[in-house]
Amino acid sequence: MEILEIDIVTGKKTSLASSTRRALRALRTAKVPFAVIGATALAARGLPRMTKDLDVVVTTDDAWEALDALLDAGFRSAAPVEREADPEAMYVLCRGSAEVDLLVASGEPESTVVAEATELPVFGVRVPVATLEHLVLMYLYSNQIRHQGDLARIVTETEVDIPEVERYLADVHPEMLSVLRDRIQAARHPPAPPPRPTRRRAAVRRRT
Repeated sequence: MEILEIDIVTGKKTSLASSTRRALRALRTAKVPFAVIGATALAARGLPRMTKDLDVVVTTDDAWEALDALLDAGFRSAAPVEREADPEAMYVLCRGSAEVDLLVASGEPESTVVAEATELPVFGVRVPVATLEHLVLMYLYSNQIRHQGDLARIVTETEVDIPEVERYLADVHPEMLSVLRDRIQAARHPPAPPPRPTRRRAAVRRRT
């Protein structure tokens, strides 16, 4: 996990590890069902990449309890929290230079991710972490370039159980099976890069 702690520009450690431990312990103490997702989950599953935040997901039923646990642990919301309305889809909470993105989900595949996440150590704290199969599902519904890159890494660098992902989609959202297969094909057989242009010598004209 150390690669997540190092700022690739300065080479110095960030506050990610200490803030992550604080946030995860707060959620665990509050006994809130949640799962670590995003880059931290990738790192815990063996595919580290640089990130400045911790991503966790909870269901709508547990949103306020999760938010309160993080606020009581010393995090502050980046935007005003309107408790009279339904929970927002995401809350951004900050502590120093570190950030926790609390994703609030009311449907699939996030509900399954929370229910089926398995425990792994994250900066020394054992917590539920999305599996590689869960991460493929979540990235499948994203059009962000970095998420498509993360999906490609999972497919090409791990032994992810793609048939398990396909079984889930067949039961829940069969229309996405073709999207999954197209993404896997693109990851495993990327198109060749375009040819580099040949260097031309500038024509030199003599002045007459």
